Amino acid sequence: MTTQTFFALFWGWLTVIVTAMFFIRPQALHDVKRLIVENRAFGLTYGYLSLFLGLISVLLHNVWTMDWHVLITIFGWLALLKGIIVIAWPEISKNTKYETRIKSTRIALVVVGALAVWMLGATYA
Repeated sequence: MTTQTFFALFWGWLTVIVTAMFFIRPQALHDVKRLIVENRAFGLTYGYLSLFLGLISVLLHNVWTMDWHVLITIFGWLALLKGIIVIAWPEISKNTKYETRIKSTRIALVVVGALAVWMLGATYA
């Protein structure tokens, strides 16, 4: 298995699982959002995990092509940026209205989930 195939399957399945989980159990999304904002230790753990996974992806697969392979790179960069923002600027989430955080996360999950399904389809094809 190539690095590219691994990351496509990893990010694809991770995104599909998390998206499905948060839409099947909406309360889980609410709980996670509260924890990230209200519990600094959880927020830091979440941020460092995102930073770690994003950095690994960016270092091993930073490919900017005009096909589905670029999604792997985009997912890595999004995770890296999310980790940096959560760690360095936690006040962004604290200052955002709770319902706005939930709605924006749901929109992002739909978009990223659809891209992940497309990437998985292309990987298995």
